[in-house]
Amino acid sequence: MIEAVFFDVGATLIRPRPTVAETMGRVAAARGHALTARDFERHMPAMEAYYEAEYLRDGDFWCSHEGSTAIWLDQYRYVCHLAGIGHDAEGMAFAVNEAYRHASGWEVYADVAGCLRALKERGLALGVVSNWDAELEGLLRDLKLLPYFDTVVSSAAEGYRKPNPVIFDLACERLGVQPDACAHVGDRPDADGDGAAAAGVRPVIVDRHDAEEGCGYERVRSLAEVPGLLEGF
Repeated sequence: MIEAVFFDVGATLIRPRPTVAETMGRVAAARGHALTARDFERHMPAMEAYYEAEYLRDGDFWCSHEGSTAIWLDQYRYVCHLAGIGHDAEGMAFAVNEAYRHASGWEVYADVAGCLRALKERGLALGVVSNWDAELEGLLRDLKLLPYFDTVVSSAAEGYRKPNPVIFDLACERLGVQPDACAHVGDRPDADGDGAAAAGVRPVIVDRHDAEEGCGYERVRSLAEVPGLLEGF
């Protein structure tokens, strides 16, 4: 029987709002550049590809606050060079990064609160296990999500990142539960699925865009499906 449920954060509980392209367009205009969100939007696939390549090469940047901040900055610098304002890449990157250090830069998915309430009402312990910087707990507090969680484990604060099972072991220890009595909900089959499975935790992949068919793990299209799914575990 499931006693505790862990959640990833980015693309699981929250997403950037305004989008990165919109924020870069706003910052660019404020810094005197004749560029709009549309100009940056065309470079978003390249930014995502840059992140994936860096993550697969060596994702240990998530294991420290400095490294996790650096990967955000590097992505924004890269987009600035693609957009033709490489001469201001440093200033742009720091300004965009600052925007996402605050709750006003993020949106909680509409299916989050209902899911978390239903699980808490069932008496389950809830936690966060996320590859994120050391300011995660403060961000969750400002987004009014922190009261739902009994523990918050961020990679930068602990020095371990998903899919290393140690980060899940830490979360289980803090809640006083055995791994086989836990489930973990996240959006990446490699980090969330493989990491949780290696720790003996039951993975659930939230696949909002139906892009992970065949991933080998339980999938849901919405967090609203999670409480019902866990009843069968």
